[in-house]
Amino acid sequence: MKFKNLIIISCLLSLIILSGCSNQSNEPPKKGKGTRNNTPIILKPQADGETTIGNNKITFDLSHSTDGYVMVKYTGNNPKVKVMILTPTGDYPYTYNVHKGYNVYPLTGGDGSYNFSAYENISGSDYSQLFNEFQEIVIDDEYKPFLYPNQYVHFDKNSKIVKMGEELAKSADTDLDVVSYIYDYVIHNVTYDDHKAEKIKQGELTDYLPNVDEILEKKTGICFDFAAVMTAMLRTQNIPTRMTTGYVTVDGNTIYHAWLSVYIKNIGWIDDIIQFDGKNWSMMDPTFIADGQNSSTARDFVKDKNNYMEKFLY
Repeated sequence: MKFKNLIIISCLLSLIILSGCSNQSNEPPKKGKGTRNNTPIILKPQADGETTIGNNKITFDLSHSTDGYVMVKYTGNNPKVKVMILTPTGDYPYTYNVHKGYNVYPLTGGDGSYNFSAYENISGSDYSQLFNEFQEIVIDDEYKPFLYPNQYVHFDKNSKIVKMGEELAKSADTDLDVVSYIYDYVIHNVTYDDHKAEKIKQGELTDYLPNVDEILEKKTGICFDFAAVMTAMLRTQNIPTRMTTGYVTVDGNTIYHAWLSVYIKNIGWIDDIIQFDGKNWSMMDPTFIADGQNSSTARDFVKDKNNYMEKFLY
């Protein structure tokens, strides 16, 4: 089986390499302690071994599939192994590289039949199937997959990104304040890494995954890094956040697009609150943030969903 053009970062990278990210201007957080509790909440994925599928080379641990993730471990000798996960609603399989130890992959397609498969490299871009099985999955809490860390958005209780998210949320009164403060910090403190983008463009970093603490320390990255850093901080502040790639129709033209969605209580999922149009990351009108607790106002700022087609959720 061939995996030409299938890389971990998937179609998001085709956008990332086009250009840098913009420095949008937002109001800085007010001084002093806000009324919102900013204590981090860190969910830890577990491989309990209670429910597993696989064979003598690869294990899919589904013990916590109800929380919206699967943990996969490969114990064979092949240096290049890929996992594919097809969700109940997906036309395109999620393709991941398998690294040493347990790998955490999100189950973002809701309830239904998931197809789990694994492949070992033969040579070049040729792979042979190692395992394939369908499993019925029921997600207990639809928001949990977007609160846990995973291979794309990795963090734990010791991550520096957790402390930074806590600090940025200190002055917040609402979840929307947190979104605004984190966005503002990342856009103004993380610069675009042209060198890394060029290496990805040249195919030198096809297995690239963001290290959010390293990005935070070096204060440079590609747009995929920007998204991972924002998502990690928001999730550790107990704000369900999903990174989305897909298509959007603008003036009759369909283009590839990426955006972050957040779940706000009493409002629901707010789509494309932070979006990447192929050139820049931008936030929706700041008046939306200021008046975000009004659900009718929030709906006015969410674009017609008929114009959007989600492809991958992380």
